Amino acid sequence: MCRSRKNFAVVAFAIFACLITQIGCEKSILGDARTQFEKELSDSKSSSATSDSASFKSDSARKSDNAASANIATIEQNLQQRLASVLDGNLQDRLLSGNTNAAWQIMHGVIAYGDALPLEVDGKRRNTLDFLLHNGVVNGWELAPGDELPSTGRTGLKARLEPGSYIGQGHVDQWLAILAQIETPLDRKVEARGKEFTVLDWARQAQWDVSDNPVLEYSWTIIALTRYFPDEESWTAKDGKTWTFEPLARFESKQDLGQSPCGGMHRLMGLAHAVEFRKRHGGEITGGWKLAEDKVQESIERIRRFQNRDGTFSTNHTQRPGTSADLSAVISSTGHTIEFLSFALPVEQLSETWLVKAVDRLCVLLEATKGVDLDCGGLYHALNGLKLYYSRRYEPWRPSESANVPAE
Repeated sequence: MCRSRKNFAVVAFAIFACLITQIGCEKSILGDARTQFEKELSDSKSSSATSDSASFKSDSARKSDNAASANIATIEQNLQQRLASVLDGNLQDRLLSGNTNAAWQIMHGVIAYGDALPLEVDGKRRNTLDFLLHNGVVNGWELAPGDELPSTGRTGLKARLEPGSYIGQGHVDQWLAILAQIETPLDRKVEARGKEFTVLDWARQAQWDVSDNPVLEYSWTIIALTRYFPDEESWTAKDGKTWTFEPLARFESKQDLGQSPCGGMHRLMGLAHAVEFRKRHGGEITGGWKLAEDKVQESIERIRRFQNRDGTFSTNHTQRPGTSADLSAVISSTGHTIEFLSFALPVEQLSETWLVKAVDRLCVLLEATKGVDLDCGGLYHALNGLKLYYSRRYEPWRPSESANVPAE
């Protein structure tokens, strides 16, 4: 249940249910306020009207603050369990098909669930990665031998690039970055066109091709290479020159987030990886590194400033405030943003009220859309955001036994 076109009738009902819940809470608050107001009038007959009004406003404000604190405390108490339930539920209830879903959709499922993701192929459930990495046939999944690599003496591996595609790999090194984020080992075997490779062959090819990027987009490349080669600060590319992440970070920092896919959240994710890599190596934050850190911090501040009152993040991302009647769009924008924040923020900030409220609200939206076909990109980036948040704040997330559906 993952398509580009939504079941708008069911989505509309889910929106209505969410609104009814919110309106019910507001009515309760208004009722409490009215009771408090009547009590104030009864207890203060001798006071002036001005004094009564000031007293009521003061007590009402305190009560509102107390109610908000109590609400957050309740959310906190149940949040870990709720996150686990949402992650398990979407793994168990949504099944992708190798016969009807394209590689773009399937690989978005992989970023959230990795090796736990089942794939239905010809009526049988298969392990998604095992199927894809061993000559699995899916629309948009095309791997081919690359160049003879001086660094290894082996043939590299490439994935076909289809810029802007919603079928195949739409971004340079997107598939490799997904494998890196789910910690697929470098020695894992990959079969393509009758030959055997490893993920390492794929990653070394990506290093080699840095100087030959056809669309000048480095976000996914930064994510893949900083994760797969955490100790390599420089390497030689196809142009014979020595490369580092600094010029890549510089270039990405100067791009317009508003004109970037998904509101620039993937660009920010790449920049956050670059900054984390530099700090881990103890290098000075200057030049491209400084531009990257400034972009990340400025974006975090804008995300927080534009957050909606219900906890969701702006559907205009870092550009301006905004929301949408399309619940799929709200899930996508809030989910992509939580994914970025869960990686970029220090662990101690993950428990701050504004972010807790956003995470809980995303859970509410995903619970309300159970059984609804949602856009794969937004859905699985949202689930990956929740997984990252869970894993950094509590413990590494693992599917429960009931949700982990074995392959046949």
